[in-house]
Amino acid sequence: MKTPRLSKESNYKWLKILVGFAITALALWLSFRKIDWQLLKDAFFQANFFWVILALVNTIFAVYALGWRWQILLKPKGKIPLSNLFRLNIISQYANIIMPWRFGEVVRAYLASKHHKVSGAYVMGTVFIEKILDFFVFVFLWISVPALFAIQKEVKGYKIALVLCLLAAFLLVIFIWQPRTVLKWINFLSLLLPPKLRQGFKGFLERGIEAFGLLRSAKTLIIIVVLTFVFIGLQVLTNIFLFKAFDLRLSFWVGLVVLLANQVANIPPSVPGKIGIFEYAVILALSLFGIAKGQALSYGIMLHLVAYIPKILLGFIFLPRMDVSLRKDRKLSVEELG
Repeated sequence: MKTPRLSKESNYKWLKILVGFAITALALWLSFRKIDWQLLKDAFFQANFFWVILALVNTIFAVYALGWRWQILLKPKGKIPLSNLFRLNIISQYANIIMPWRFGEVVRAYLASKHHKVSGAYVMGTVFIEKILDFFVFVFLWISVPALFAIQKEVKGYKIALVLCLLAAFLLVIFIWQPRTVLKWINFLSLLLPPKLRQGFKGFLERGIEAFGLLRSAKTLIIIVVLTFVFIGLQVLTNIFLFKAFDLRLSFWVGLVVLLANQVANIPPSVPGKIGIFEYAVILALSLFGIAKGQALSYGIMLHLVAYIPKILLGFIFLPRMDVSLRKDRKLSVEELG
């Protein structure tokens, strides 16, 4: 018999799934409404597949490049080969793509801890650092890229994002330079937990905070920030290769706008793979630059395939070798990570 709490969680899960399907259906309808199917087909199959192949290769290399930043963050606990980090990042993104719940980051933290004898809590700390840096850069670009000014007039959410960015920056400073203050917060919060969970909770967060100490080095912080911009640049390069494949004479900044639009598209719930939402985000972004809907949709479909198919195929290959099941390991305990 389900307890009221479990029943409530189950209802919320199903509500989120239903909302995801509804948003996906709406995005698909908006994307394909009043489309000239012949134009869509012609634009797709007339693409220059030399540039498509380059985009595919670059997509894989961009995931490999993610390992550079992560390797630096993990260095105090040992040097993990880039090839291993590449596999972990692929599996993480594979999990995010195929599952309705985005728990890929937890999966890679668990696998890094399991296969490389690093504290799972410390690894989660490095993952949090990565995500908060990505968020900072995203907000910075969202506000500063002139091509987005027209969007900002209609979408007020960027102001909320700026406030969240400033709050996150404040918390990041506290975590880096005032760890004792954070430990006091942890001790206080742990008192709210049952005695059996208290020690595990405290130990997990204390080991996670240790990762932030690495950022006290200005040199390390600068390198990590630069690598964050490099990774974003590689993602934009994929967009540019596909511009060339579709003979679209668009600049680097347009490629950046497309990337940012797809980052926003990751926020709402949807079916696995962001089907429909991904394409509609591309259509909206390219419409700012006068690209016809049919051509933008064919580009969006190709970009979706280029961005997701290599990760799905490689994830399908790598995951069994890691001796883990996404279905069985969906719920990972603090003890397993810590």
